[in-house]
Amino acid sequence: MDDRRKLERFGLSALARLLVESGDTKRRCSLTTRDVSSDGAFLYSSSPLPHGAKVRMEFDISLDAPDKMAGEKEKARVKVRGRVIRSDSNGVAIRFESRYKITALEGV
Repeated sequence: MDDRRKLERFGLSALARLLVESGDTKRRCSLTTRDVSSDGAFLYSSSPLPHGAKVRMEFDISLDAPDKMAGEKEKARVKVRGRVIRSDSNGVAIRFESRYKITALEGV
């Protein structure tokens, strides 16, 4: 199968907290990311999310900091909005809006 992605995806297993809005319905859930790129992510899910649903998502990532002592890790929180573009038996694909926020987490 031909992979037509224009942006590189990175394997990333992170717990993502989501607020999913579809019509008048809002629900919160936690899913694990499989991979992430600058414009979207694929998350494992045993139940489908509605196509086109609005999503607010946040997840934490570890940052490599060469000046830190071994075992000491810095983390950042990514907050992004997007829409469900595909949902199947393997999980859900979310396309991010162009604006997102990344903030350093202190003392984690």
